[in-house]
Amino acid sequence: MPVGRTRSGDQTRSRLLEAAAIAFSRGGYHGTTTAEIAAAAGVSEPTLFKHFGSKQALLTAALTHTAGDLVAELDAPLDDAGDPFDQFVDRARALLADPRLARLSRLRNFALALSDEPKVGELTGDLDGFLARIAAVVALGQKGGSIRRDVEAAQVAQLIFAISLVFGFRSALEGDERAAQGLSPLVDTFLTMLRAPERP
Repeated sequence: MPVGRTRSGDQTRSRLLEAAAIAFSRGGYHGTTTAEIAAAAGVSEPTLFKHFGSKQALLTAALTHTAGDLVAELDAPLDDAGDPFDQFVDRARALLADPRLARLSRLRNFALALSDEPKVGELTGDLDGFLARIAAVVALGQKGGSIRRDVEAAQVAQLIFAISLVFGFRSALEGDERAAQGLSPLVDTFLTMLRAPERP
């Protein structure tokens, strides 16, 4: 296949994923049509199905794409001079103001309701990878002395994921900005509980 055609196909796919993420997060899975998504991406509905095959597959791909972008930012190399968990927290706080995070949280909530669907059920592997990356950063913070050693890194990762689901729920009800403001004190409390006590 010619390179130009491949690049054009990649651009079309990317536009569809962005349009789907926005549309699903605003209108929900059942309240959003593939025709609306195709129109927002500037392509025909048959083109959408050529790339994704089904509405469920499109939701799965949109969620994975959105999560991948955000995780790539969280996973960027850390500064060796600073505490790894502190750096991770700073990045996570910056993402609270990023509309993609609220979008991802809402998409995850919709996916939970459709977890029996084959394509949507495939997201389990993505979640396992996300939790493992968070747990690894927590373990680094424990090793560096900034995080309490009497907590399980894997359980902390689960709690962080639970907070992201709460964010998605609140953003759907209250809007992204109010949800971020309301969630900020919860994040502060959670981080305070994780901090290792300072030695005298």
